[in-house]
Amino acid sequence: MIKHIFIIAISLALFGCSGNFSKGVKKDLSTGLTAAYNGFSINEIQMMVDGQRSTNNKVVLGKKVVIVATDVDFFAVDNGKVFPGCSIVLSDKTGKELLNLADAFGHLNDGISANEASTLQAELNTGEPMIVGEKYLLKVRFYDKRKKENEIKAEVILEVVGA
Repeated sequence: MIKHIFIIAISLALFGCSGNFSKGVKKDLSTGLTAAYNGFSINEIQMMVDGQRSTNNKVVLGKKVVIVATDVDFFAVDNGKVFPGCSIVLSDKTGKELLNLADAFGHLNDGISANEASTLQAELNTGEPMIVGEKYLLKVRFYDKRKKENEIKAEVILEVVGA
């Protein structure tokens, strides 16, 4: 009996000490978009093409692809502001990087409100050197510049099609 109470007390202490910790995986079966998150909590992650939720991984060359994470929470707060970061990497089928943007949110270095950071978006304008008929791996990483282990890593294989 005492052993069970001790185990329950330790379990409660561990959960209580974990604070704002969240970890999980989300997958959109229609597009193949997968996302793993650690430290953050998120409600949903999705791929949009030209402002519409995508129902597959096909993208017409010249269209804009946006990866959107909603209800993102648990940023480290510094003087009432949060500091999101975002990297975007696009690779061809051989693994050659066509785009490597280390911090697409560099313009947010002065911080924003947690409310503003609750929806994070990474944008990719498709075009040259991408080729119709080819597939490309798009990787997006949203992270907390004040607590870099807090991150959302998403990836999807884009199939470029003609108009």
